[in-house]
Amino acid sequence: DIYRADIVLFVNGIPLCIIECACPDGEKSLEQAIEQHLRYQKDNGMQSLYLYSTLLLSITPSAASYATTGTPKNLWIKWAEQYTSQKEKNNQHKNLYKTVNKPLNEEQIQKLFEGRYHYAKHFFKNSDRSPMEPTEQDRYLYNLCRPERLLDLIFNFTIYYDGTKKIARYYQYFAIKKTIEQISVLQNGKRKGGVIWHTQGSGKSLTMVMLAQAITLSQTISDPKIILVSDRMDFDQQITDTLKKCGIYAENAKTGTMLIELLESKTDVIITTVINKFETAIRKLKNPLTSPNIFILIDEVQRSKYGVQGINIRK
Repeated sequence: DIYRADIVLFVNGIPLCIIECACPDGEKSLEQAIEQHLRYQKDNGMQSLYLYSTLLLSITPSAASYATTGTPKNLWIKWAEQYTSQKEKNNQHKNLYKTVNKPLNEEQIQKLFEGRYHYAKHFFKNSDRSPMEPTEQDRYLYNLCRPERLLDLIFNFTIYYDGTKKIARYYQYFAIKKTIEQISVLQNGKRKGGVIWHTQGSGKSLTMVMLAQAITLSQTISDPKIILVSDRMDFDQQITDTLKKCGIYAENAKTGTMLIELLESKTDVIITTVINKFETAIRKLKNPLTSPNIFILIDEVQRSKYGVQGINIRK
């Protein structure tokens, strides 16, 4: 059998995004497009194409989903663009409306309808040219595939977990973007913290990994030291294992003394520890740690933000 993907986006000749387009029948048709992607990735499909892909899209005019290579059907997800204001949302709609209704020039028409598609040129030129409102398909293509967003998703928001690709869910993407924006500003030598709220099973550990990676890659933060804090030993081991499976080396501070040694060292390694180690650590600390580039990411923050444990962390 000969397989042919509907649309492939190449970046420097590398097929980084593969798009399957389906008939405008909503979710039922969308499900078929996802199944098509999965068939193509099998041994008798075209695995060699999917070796390079990072973003996979299944789209119809009224519905769409995205994933990455190797994602099973039940984990394909929706993208919900987040806006900082109604003005930003309106401006994006105007830009998208203008793009959707921009006419093709003659050179573009020639390329589009050359070869096996020449028969459709006549119908295209004589079709209705009245303005169109952007569809869900248009929004997905703009929100995920415009050059700066596509490269950002691939470089900063795709990780390898034990050899399996994972791409950020929309709320992880925007939460991390907002966090980096907030902590990049120094006020009186300090940075403003915050809370990211997750539901159970929504990828909290991977959010922490992506955020730690984003902090280390930030152009405005030099030599950061990052501590990932859990409130239980099993969570501590889980986040340490998650980091290692993502190819990020982490040093697990099993004692308060070890935590202080790592914090005072010049190493830029990411540190994982349990919250009760801070109690020992503040007794061992000889000189205050005043760097604004020490970042503490706390799991289950509602259990540790206030009271004695919260005071120990701040100390």
